[in-house]
Amino acid sequence: MQSFGAMKRALIIAVLALCGLFLADTLVLWLPIPGGRQQYGAVQVRRFYAMPLKGSKTEYGDAGTENVTCVHSLFRHFGYNPCWYANRNKVKWVTQ
Repeated sequence: MQSFGAMKRALIIAVLALCGLFLADTLVLWLPIPGGRQQYGAVQVRRFYAMPLKGSKTEYGDAGTENVTCVHSLFRHFGYNPCWYANRNKVKWVTQ
């Protein structure tokens, strides 16, 4: 039974550490730490469309580019993806 108590304690510590990391990440966004640091960024995303046609066919086309706002953080905040994630996902498919 001692191992169950140790596992429970380790799980609680891991959850508290993750919550602390998220809180610190949020505070760094609210307060410009370090000074002069940009909280928000922009990533240019290439858009393509895929339109279904009759006969189980699909038409593909270029829909241009758009700038997507992102946050310089580890986690998603204020409805924006982190910039590290947005830089890895620069293609967006538009469907009906």
